[in-house]
Amino acid sequence: MPTSLLRRGAAAAVLTVVSTGLIAFTAPAANAQATRTWVSGVGDDANPCSRTAPCKTFAGAISKTAAGGTISVLDGGGFGAVTITKSITLDGTGTQASLLSIGTNAVNINNPAADVVLRNVDITGTFPTGSCGGTNGVNVLAANSVRLDDVVISGFQRGVALPLGGASSDVFVDVTLNRVDASNNCVAGVSAEPVDGKHTRVVLSGSHISTSNQALVAGPGSEVWVSGSSLSLNNVGIVRTSAAVHDMCGNTMVGNATDSSFTDVAAACAPAPTPVTPAPVQVQVPVYVPTPVAATYCVVPKLTGLTVAKATAALDKAGCDLGKVSKAKAAKSKKGTVLTQAIPARVETREGTKVAVTIGR
Repeated sequence: MPTSLLRRGAAAAVLTVVSTGLIAFTAPAANAQATRTWVSGVGDDANPCSRTAPCKTFAGAISKTAAGGTISVLDGGGFGAVTITKSITLDGTGTQASLLSIGTNAVNINNPAADVVLRNVDITGTFPTGSCGGTNGVNVLAANSVRLDDVVISGFQRGVALPLGGASSDVFVDVTLNRVDASNNCVAGVSAEPVDGKHTRVVLSGSHISTSNQALVAGPGSEVWVSGSSLSLNNVGIVRTSAAVHDMCGNTMVGNATDSSFTDVAAACAPAPTPVTPAPVQVQVPVYVPTPVAATYCVVPKLTGLTVAKATAALDKAGCDLGKVSKAKAAKSKKGTVLTQAIPARVETREGTKVAVTIGR
């Protein structure tokens, strides 16, 4: 009867008894790749690239990192040029992570199915800044997508180059450049010039390209959308050949020897029309002008010798009224009659005027 050769906890082999009675040994993977690895300025590529035993370079860590994984930077340092042939993220957030390359491409990306992210990394072709010592900062031969976030690139022939020689012909390679600062690149800051039959779509957002020969070059097979970016202080701002470069608002292009121009400007960028202040309307406010009414008058009648009753009737008929009635001593024949009137007879006065009289007593 066969006896098991396994000991509890042994990892060297797994003993399997199959139906034929044969014994097979299955060895586990000796160098399983991790989904997250680390590099450090004081690391060693002989290490497993763990947080406690980091690698020295991106190239050393990438072979120990699973597809779709992340290589994080523990502390500042220069982590060398690297060739990427699978989906991966190089993340230097919170550190001074850099790649120094003289005479070669700093980052080569070459896998049609790869999704690659470079984040918070400085890529330098020469140090100190002088002639262009590196070929391309980021050179994309083939990829499904490439994303650069907060990446600084200087001292190369081309900061970002998209020849796409190994890319699939029936798809677009999507490239997103967020807050990329490309300067002192001898040919171009960004060169989207795929070889014949290859295609790319590029979004440039919040980026700065300066002090280079050409800021942005777009050739056949490429289409570029630019927003919130500065293409300034270069020899030429934009060079486009059988390609479209769209202005998506908020861009600056000043100080270039030749600015060139975008293919078009998004409708949303059009300045708002200047409001037109309407001329004041002359409102004709009707002014009330009263219709003049012909004044009516009273011709004061002669009242002397009349009794009070008759004087009152005479005044009423003429349009006047009897006013204050005073009394004065008079001859017996004149008692009870008007002796005097305040307004003489035949005087024309306003209707309703009161005429005072003195009556004999």
